[in-house]
Amino acid sequence: MPVPGIGGQRLHILVMVLFAALMLVRTRSRAFLPLLGVARPFLVAMSFLAAVWFATNIYNGTSPRPAVEEAVQLVVFVTLGTAVFQAARDLAGGAGLALRWCGPICNLSLVTALFASMKINAVNPLSVLGETIRSGDPNVLQRELYKSSFVGFGLDDAVVRSQLRHEVFGAVLVATAVSFAAVRLCPLRSRSAAILFWASASLTAVMLLFSLSRSVLIAALLWPTLVAARAIQSGRLTPGLVASAAGAVLGVMALAASGFLSVLWIRFTQDTSSYQSREGLLKAAFRNIRSHWVTGGVNTIGESSHNFVLDSWLRSGVFAALAAVTVLVLLVGLFLGTVGRLNLEPEWMVPVMALLALVLVRMFTAGGGAFPPVEWVALAVVAGFMTFRVHGPLPAVPELAADHRQPESRAVS
Repeated sequence: MPVPGIGGQRLHILVMVLFAALMLVRTRSRAFLPLLGVARPFLVAMSFLAAVWFATNIYNGTSPRPAVEEAVQLVVFVTLGTAVFQAARDLAGGAGLALRWCGPICNLSLVTALFASMKINAVNPLSVLGETIRSGDPNVLQRELYKSSFVGFGLDDAVVRSQLRHEVFGAVLVATAVSFAAVRLCPLRSRSAAILFWASASLTAVMLLFSLSRSVLIAALLWPTLVAARAIQSGRLTPGLVASAAGAVLGVMALAASGFLSVLWIRFTQDTSSYQSREGLLKAAFRNIRSHWVTGGVNTIGESSHNFVLDSWLRSGVFAALAAVTVLVLLVGLFLGTVGRLNLEPEWMVPVMALLALVLVRMFTAGGGAFPPVEWVALAVVAGFMTFRVHGPLPAVPELAADHRQPESRAVS
């Protein structure tokens, strides 16, 4: 929701900034050094990109506010990543507990908020779902459920139609991945807690399916793919993996029996309006680059190509594009390098790589040419866990050290 008095900023962005300020005040400067060391190449490239963005804004006579906001997000990235690293090193403490349960808490918050908004806006989700299945049109669900639920709470129609749904369900995926990584590091000891955790994970799967967000679903589907790849690389088929595969088959059968599987199929194969519009946006982007290739100056909020590199070029010129390419190469290299040795990595690295996949997918689907706030959070979580991968748990937790299996030297670049 928008916050009065600070323009278009949303409440979640304000919370992120306040969290970063609190971390800077309460945390000694040397606590940030491990993450700064691990994420240095990314930070250098993004800092250069923000600096070029700021300079070209001044040169082109436009507001430098977006570039300043990007610099603030970099600070949030460092502070949140450090907080995740510290919590992972001390999972027995309160911060570690928050990591393990942030997925279920996120799900509970979203379900409560959606229930309240549907009640206020007189939306019947079962009726909308039935109409979606009968018509086979995924746009019915998007228009009658999400648009009707979100509009009226300080959000205009354009915001609801563009990014909101992707970011809401992207946040669900981020929170669930964090919980899974933390639980793999420090398993739940209570049977009732484990049942509650897996019930929440099942709810996450259902919500992501019904989100109909292609970018989020692609990233989510990469998660079981990575699990399978790790099992193939290691040559081990665990009972948990067999049970998960059986559950997935039953889930697909249930979706087919309900008719919703055909809605998903149509969403990915026949609902091509956004694909066609992206083609036109890319052609327009290349035309604009030819006339603005040195210093940019194109407003990517209104003329976004939905491509991180091209939008950076449009907005701030060729030097920004080079920095954006560097960022992309670093993230893709980290993802491919880790996936290639996934059998040598601890199990908790799988959900971390799923988060990195979400960021990579959104780099080619999000508009505006900058990381949305949820993707900044995902990047910070990845950086925090990768820092933990390098520096390991606190010496007082030997059982985590055994699972960590830290190599002699591991750098993230």
